[in-house]
Amino acid sequence: MPVPGLTVIAATLLCGLLGGCATTEGTTPRNAAGTERVASGKPTFLQQTFMTMDERCRPIRRPSGVLTEPPRHGKVRLATRNAKAEYEPGPMRHCDGKVGPSLAFEYTSRAGYRGPDSFRARIRYKDGEIRQERFDVMVD
Repeated sequence: MPVPGLTVIAATLLCGLLGGCATTEGTTPRNAAGTERVASGKPTFLQQTFMTMDERCRPIRRPSGVLTEPPRHGKVRLATRNAKAEYEPGPMRHCDGKVGPSLAFEYTSRAGYRGPDSFRARIRYKDGEIRQERFDVMVD
């Protein structure tokens, strides 16, 4: 029978060893609320991407993703794109700025649409970690 405290510690150590991170390498500006501005009808890679590195800052297979709620006013393409790592404070912080393949999201609004849009995605890391993410865009 697993011991709850030890299970949490083991999971934390495993995630630290196979450090998954979210990066903000991209081409679109974000405001304080996290909404990214994009041009109407123009394919644009969003800033937030997802990657994993080992303790030596070597890239590990990028996370996979799936749309769980598509945008109402456009479309999203999942792609691999090189990005710089940005880790939270902790054991993987020394990898900040290292470049590796990441899971990226390219958003394209319907031609002529202007206004807000959003979509949701599920991100799965190699170590089994799953994140639910919401992306908000403002189409100009």
